[in-house]
Amino acid sequence: MSSNSVISHAFVLPDRNFYEWLAALRPYLAKFERVAVVRSPAGNNLNRFRNVTAVNAPLTWWQDSALTHIRRIYPSVVMVDVIDVSTPEALAPIILRRVENDDRYGELDTEPQHIFNRFVLEWMTSARPIAVLDAFNADSEKGGLRQSLVIAARADAEVLCGATGTIIALGETIQVSSMVEGRQYITTYEGVKEASVSVGDKVALGQAMAKAAGDRLSITVQNPPNGASLLGWDYLMNPRDYIYIPQFRARPLVDGLNVRKLPSAYATIVGRVYSWHLLEPQEHHGRAIEKIGVEGSWLKVSSITGVEGYAAAWYLKATTLDEGAEVFPRVNPVGVNLDIFHPLGKPAPSRLGEIGWLRFGYNVSNGRGSEDINAALARYLPQIEAYRDAGYRVILAISHQTYGEGKSEFWPWSQMTDAKWRLLRARFARMMSEIAGQWAGRDLVGAWQIWNEPDSRSAVASVVMNARQYGEMFGEIYQAIRSADSDVNIITAGFNSGPLSGSAYAREMLRTLPDDILPDGIAFHPYGRGVNGHPYYSMFGHIDESVWAYSAVLPQKPLWITEFGVLDRPQDSPGQIARYALDMIRYLKTQYPGKIASLVWYAWAQGMHNGYGIVDQADNPRPSLTKRFLTA
Repeated sequence: MSSNSVISHAFVLPDRNFYEWLAALRPYLAKFERVAVVRSPAGNNLNRFRNVTAVNAPLTWWQDSALTHIRRIYPSVVMVDVIDVSTPEALAPIILRRVENDDRYGELDTEPQHIFNRFVLEWMTSARPIAVLDAFNADSEKGGLRQSLVIAARADAEVLCGATGTIIALGETIQVSSMVEGRQYITTYEGVKEASVSVGDKVALGQAMAKAAGDRLSITVQNPPNGASLLGWDYLMNPRDYIYIPQFRARPLVDGLNVRKLPSAYATIVGRVYSWHLLEPQEHHGRAIEKIGVEGSWLKVSSITGVEGYAAAWYLKATTLDEGAEVFPRVNPVGVNLDIFHPLGKPAPSRLGEIGWLRFGYNVSNGRGSEDINAALARYLPQIEAYRDAGYRVILAISHQTYGEGKSEFWPWSQMTDAKWRLLRARFARMMSEIAGQWAGRDLVGAWQIWNEPDSRSAVASVVMNARQYGEMFGEIYQAIRSADSDVNIITAGFNSGPLSGSAYAREMLRTLPDDILPDGIAFHPYGRGVNGHPYYSMFGHIDESVWAYSAVLPQKPLWITEFGVLDRPQDSPGQIARYALDMIRYLKTQYPGKIASLVWYAWAQGMHNGYGIVDQADNPRPSLTKRFLTA
């Protein structure tokens, strides 16, 4: 199996009586994570999956053979697991046996053979970028003959085992023999030094075997008794045809790269992609790598935003998902703050484009001390269900508006005492246990955020408290939510007093928590910070300072930017705001891949308090801002 820790697995069911087949598969889906159910191979691209489990029912596959069909049409599929049954009733006991044995691919059932692997080479060096320097060439009409594929390396980079096997020769080269489905494959690595293996050693996939001698590594594949004779080598095969790279992606080198319907500069544009997008190649990995960076080549790709078509390969570079992963896979960290009470604060899902997160303040009190949590649920639930169904994730921020606002015993907030905070926390925790229970199990809330800007120096939209008081509140509310929902993310308030003061506040707050309580992330609001070139909007400094400071507080957890934007400048041009916002997004995505869980703009519409709106006060899009932000 792949060394990739992210399982790439599709389970293909027949189209006829699909829901009966799906019912038989339900226990399997509950047992095993990350299984993509594919309804019929017709019209679906299985190349994106490493492993495919295929129900080999009649009238489903070409020549009624799943293996023949997949090997003919989907060259990127490595392992095919064939379940040869004709009805859902016949599938059900096989599924139950796999579930009971914790046996995803039925590997315990060896007769008859149903698992078919093909020989693959995973990438053979730790050096980056991933690139082919010279292609294998057995055709004299195409120039100089080459028996090897030459890939980019770097002096002293690790030379990695591309295919499990046994070392059969060692010297200026390393030669590994692999047996797959009863056939021998011999892989020769040339351009190595300081080998760490010996003849006869068994080597595992991805194992370091030596260091690269320079910036080139030559890979030769032989498959006795098949292949061609060339330059004194027998049984040669093209190494390109065996390459498979787990989590393989292509990243645009420019912003606004056109994706076209066909591989031509004259074809219809179906979308655009940007330098922070990681595109999934829809072609065989080896052939894709040979195209990337080559003038005039086109690569079929799909983006996380759903754009699929052909991109100019000379504007792409090869990479992997783990070099630019989102904190939540396939969830764009960009988002926007909405307001269920504002006339413009709950736009239709169809208007929100390709962003990933929506943030609401969860208001139960209505400014009059209300504790009617059922009325609040009825108000929020239909809207959030609609957003979830459209693919968006939701952050619900709880604060004095959830509990406390409008209650005379807590007013004015500036005169709160420790005793009053204890009373408020106890009541708030009881309420939040019930509220969390209302939302648990619905897959609607991506994160609960406890309080808003408690460290604020201006207290415009927050109720402040010292770090000890906030730590005690966070601990009690955290336990209340966890008592009802063991899975949801629970994050800190958005600290807004700056990287030095805010991170010190966060550290002190964390010191008050019991050992078994840890936030799922630190949140902050970096108003007045950005990247170079925006003096009006980055008057307090560079965003790096905030990222570094808050990352150091809880380094093992992601950062959540739950508000950023431009305040109190309603007359500024949308073009200026767009440059600031897009530069911030681009910078954080490219410089801190996998670190920023959310990047949420304040706010959706002009007039939602003092934030610069993505749309104007009449709910109209703002040219040069709205569209660019919603596709960021």
